[in-house]
Amino acid sequence: MSIANDPGGNEILLGISGEYQGKVYFWIHDIEPEDEMGNMFILADSFDEFLNNLYVSE
Repeated sequence: MSIANDPGGNEILLGISGEYQGKVYFWIHDIEPEDEMGNMFILADSFDEFLNNLYVSE
């Protein structure tokens, strides 16, 4: 499920089922993948981790 996008049309996705559930991914739409997930990159193992990574702790 798409939860955000960037100005270039790439998307931030939240996995909603199976092994992907709860994980946050970055999808680059204009890369032709060599395999099924070749244009998706994991950003975080959970939504909470993703949000925590948005800020630098002092």
